[in-house]
Amino acid sequence: MPGHFYRDPVSFVHRFSGDADREIAGFIAAQFAYGKIGPFMEFLERLFRVMDGGPVRFIEAGRWDALKGFYYRLHKDGDIIMLFEALRGILGEHGTFGAMFRSLYTGNTREAIWRIRERYLPGTDRLLFFFPKAGSAGAQKRWNMYLRWMVRKDAVDIGIWDFIDPADLTMPLDTHIYKIGKCAGWITGNTPSFRAAREVTQALKKYSPSDPLKYDFFLCHGVGIAGECTGKRTKKCKETCAVYDL
Repeated sequence: MPGHFYRDPVSFVHRFSGDADREIAGFIAAQFAYGKIGPFMEFLERLFRVMDGGPVRFIEAGRWDALKGFYYRLHKDGDIIMLFEALRGILGEHGTFGAMFRSLYTGNTREAIWRIRERYLPGTDRLLFFFPKAGSAGAQKRWNMYLRWMVRKDAVDIGIWDFIDPADLTMPLDTHIYKIGKCAGWITGNTPSFRAAREVTQALKKYSPSDPLKYDFFLCHGVGIAGECTGKRTKKCKETCAVYDL
């Protein structure tokens, strides 16, 4: 596993060789990738430790005692167990997470994500953080990051889903990408949203129409985190920012 992303949640995907395990590992890692990187990576380490036989085997077994007492920020063990139970239902019906997503995908990833709630969590408002309702304006950052891992193919992204065109992906709009987008003039609004994520995606399509998200990892880690982008242009930015003139 290349050392340059060991502090990124995608590293959990690379711990497994089977596609079914990598799909589930990626989904879980992406969904809990919020807040500061240190705490969520520590939480994910503990969570994957109880799934040492592989996430698919753990979920199919359905024995959730190992999850009791687990929590991370907004989510206590009841929410985490309910999430795993939903994943068990998906695997029971489709065999793999990828097969489920393929069955709901008709050319629009945002709408496919909405259909998951309609199909597997009808009549409840629980787990909205993981499965948003249809019509929600949220940026779907964690889902879009997960889809990037599954669809694109390079040293970081595993590219095992061939039913989605990389050109149809949407930029995962985390705080770093949002600041860069505002600074570069790619984002017109004043709040992170799906619209803002699409604006960044469209701006990057000018440089790579077929694969705009190939810039995501570099922008987030190289410009946002390592470059300490504040979202405001200064004289220092001109000297140090790799994308200042874009």
